[in-house]
Amino acid sequence: MPLPAYPRGMTRHPLVAVPEGMLGEENSTTVAPAVRDAVAALVSTWEFKRRAGFEAPAGAPMPELEGVLAKRVFGIRFAEPVRVVWADASGFGYETRPGHPIYGEESFRIDERGVFTARSVSRPSTWFWRMLAPALRRMQRSTHAEYVRIVQEAARAAEAESPR
Repeated sequence: MPLPAYPRGMTRHPLVAVPEGMLGEENSTTVAPAVRDAVAALVSTWEFKRRAGFEAPAGAPMPELEGVLAKRVFGIRFAEPVRVVWADASGFGYETRPGHPIYGEESFRIDERGVFTARSVSRPSTWFWRMLAPALRRMQRSTHAEYVRIVQEAARAAEAESPR
């Protein structure tokens, strides 16, 4: 069964339409203007994924960079091949590659007003993962909630460090 096409880089902007056969997810939080740059410095690096419990490539996310994210679930290491689609000082987005349990794209971005959004369009990548779709969806939602928590924590830390 062919995987649905989607516009590459579509998660960089609000999801207006999600391709048929895929699910869209957006989770946001707003940080104070005074800490926006500190949060941007985090969400534009792999350190952001590391804080969410992933192994991540070395170096900075750069367009076309391919690498492997990995996470342990119940003691099993799941390797997740990815390719960075876009990256700048506001965040980055990547698409999944063959071997990833999910087919699609995910991004992390903070805009000029201090609104951080984790955004994805996805579906299980194979028939095997499709059988586990409810569990994948729960894990994806939980991870998105973790991204929001990490941003809120980073904002609080930056506020505490800033001179009064």
